[in-house]
Amino acid sequence: MKLATKILLALFFVAFISCRDTAKEEAELNAAIEEVENIETELETISEEVETNADELEETLKELDSI
Repeated sequence: MKLATKILLALFFVAFISCRDTAKEEAELNAAIEEVENIETELETISEEVETNADELEETLKELDSI
């Protein structure tokens, strides 16, 4: 009976440690995902600004060509 109790406690301890590691890895993964989403948002904003500037430059060039 003592052997079964020791084995059960050892399995419980291993399961506890592995669950704790999983939670830590999940937290790191969520932080990385959030950072990627922030970068995507910033990239989208910059792309829109570049597109707007390109349109403005194109209109200016058309005006210069018509002169």
